[in-house]
Amino acid sequence: MNLNYTAFFLISFIPLLIAALWYHPRFGLTRWAGEELFVLPSSLKFGQLIWAFLLSFTLVYGYINLVIHQMGFYELFFTDIMRGSTEAQAIVDEFLGKYGQKHRHFGHGVFHGAINAFVFALPFIGLHALIEGKKTRYIGVHFSYWLVTSMIIGGLISEFV
Repeated sequence: MNLNYTAFFLISFIPLLIAALWYHPRFGLTRWAGEELFVLPSSLKFGQLIWAFLLSFTLVYGYINLVIHQMGFYELFFTDIMRGSTEAQAIVDEFLGKYGQKHRHFGHGVFHGAINAFVFALPFIGLHALIEGKKTRYIGVHFSYWLVTSMIIGGLISEFV
């Protein structure tokens, strides 16, 4: 299965770009959150930005498997293909030739991005907020960031990767 690695690399910047806007002091959500203070991207050191990008890169890699359904089919035959099985390669080529572009549009990726945000981001943010005794606004600000970010990442992955 051929992936667009350039798009994959560029999509990895999306969480950082959205965070730079989302948590900017002039953006309404940080003011709405009240006393909650957030780290500004401009105050991060270069090494921290590199780590942030690597984590973002890992996130996008994980989303590829959750958004592109054809990856699951391809992975069923991957070991056989790597061992040189022409039969497995023929099955994959035939299937992907017929169904390779099914559900590969922006809207489908947005849908899966929203599902991923509710299934992964909300439990982590909610649990952290409960343990730390944070206000509901804290959950609202951070979950809405992950919801928007996940939807955009999912849409771009589905359309371009």
